Amino acid sequence: MAHIAVLQLIIAGSLMILTTLTLRVLYVLRHIRRSNVTQLKGKPASPFHMVIVLGSGGHTAEMMSLIRDIDPKRCKHRTYIVSSGDNFSSGKALEIEKRIQSNCSSTNTSLVTLEGQDDASFGMWDIKIVPRARKIHQSLITAPASSLWCLLGCLKALYTTARDSKVSPGEFPDIIVTNGPATAVIFIFAAILLKILGLVPVSKLRIIYVESWARVVTLSLSGKILLKLGICEKFIVQWEVLAKSINGSGRNRVEWPGFLVE
Repeated sequence: MAHIAVLQLIIAGSLMILTTLTLRVLYVLRHIRRSNVTQLKGKPASPFHMVIVLGSGGHTAEMMSLIRDIDPKRCKHRTYIVSSGDNFSSGKALEIEKRIQSNCSSTNTSLVTLEGQDDASFGMWDIKIVPRARKIHQSLITAPASSLWCLLGCLKALYTTARDSKVSPGEFPDIIVTNGPATAVIFIFAAILLKILGLVPVSKLRIIYVESWARVVTLSLSGKILLKLGICEKFIVQWEVLAKSINGSGRNRVEWPGFLVE
């Protein structure tokens, strides 16, 4: 009888945890789908902290165009997420900063603030390194293990980013911007996990996903996963034909603002 009572207690506890977790997931997803990233525009005096997830090759090249017009006086802290071993993206982060700062500089100078330097005019920028989700030609057998390691690295990066924030020390960033590298999907999963566990306010870590300019009629694998899960506050595509095929009649699953890259 004692064993039956213990088993009943375990089952009851498991059902309670499962119910609570399910309700929490539904709450987070409901908030994501009802929220509006553009609410930040209503607070012109409020600085914010943005995370930019970079990927190798074309992903990073496109990101340079996507965020070229950011106002560093508002986006006071810019954190770039780079996969380990991706020296290309680390170098491009510096180029992005040169462009952002030169656009807002009153003098035509090629100088740029140092990583981690808090500047009155240009705010601060830094780079966080996370493990690569999957290496080129990596076996699918070992991919789950490397993806889990990447997830843990992304969780650590989010916490160190909150700790180092120059906008609100100790608070998590306001926005995550990405255009689809594999590491970005894991990074977004990490952000959503923290929200589900109640460790991050649902008003923080709002996600803007911009599908690659190269995706004309179908979404990338990253885009398909994120759109299916409905975990992005804003999902943007750059081709009208793609937006129409996804939205269909009366639906508004994605936004089409036109071309965002040069």
